[in-house]
Amino acid sequence: MHIKESVIIITAAGSPVGRRLALHFASLGTEIALIDTDIDALHVTYKDCIHYHHNVEVFHLQNTQQATIKQLLTSVYRRFGRFNILINSWPKSADIPNLLAPDAITCFTKVMCNGATTFFAFGNVAASFMQHTKLPALIINLAVKQPHHQPQLPDTCKCVVQGLTQSWSKELAEKNIRVGGIIPINSPTEASNDTQIHAALLDEIVSSIEYMIRNESFNGRVLEAESAI
Repeated sequence: MHIKESVIIITAAGSPVGRRLALHFASLGTEIALIDTDIDALHVTYKDCIHYHHNVEVFHLQNTQQATIKQLLTSVYRRFGRFNILINSWPKSADIPNLLAPDAITCFTKVMCNGATTFFAFGNVAASFMQHTKLPALIINLAVKQPHHQPQLPDTCKCVVQGLTQSWSKELAEKNIRVGGIIPINSPTEASNDTQIHAALLDEIVSSIEYMIRNESFNGRVLEAESAI
């Protein structure tokens, strides 16, 4: 798959991970649709990207309802005429509660419902567009929590991302849509230098995603991005 000839959708594009990905692919001349619920962070990413490449567009996600996501991706399709890569980040959500915490079941249901439904909806709507194009397509599921100080998702959410990646890949293979996933893991030295570790992890995520795009035999697998330095 040729990166420069692709149109990439990046969700959570205002986050540190999303911004790093957007800057990398803008520097390669890729057409990019930037999506986030945080309009201010979204515009920061946009302003950084247009120094490299002008065919970058902002799409503000006002809420995470399925109808809104469908309308937004329709706007992306109309703007670019196509898109063939979705970087689908797990959305911002609260932490998974402890098993014996008060109202644990209610809290768990809310966290999983909000996160998994939004994540699934982006995959669903994107695939519905991709299946009608003649271009090879790719969905990359990214299990990274968005705040600077907590880049890791709970193991429960990682398992959801891994399971959906594998099941989607089997379902979409005949439609020429590949699916891959990335799950960052903790480094043994993470406590020693958070800034340096965070930068190393971002570089590893970018490298892994570029590998998935270029390697057309990659499908149904989840890579572990490690911030070891």
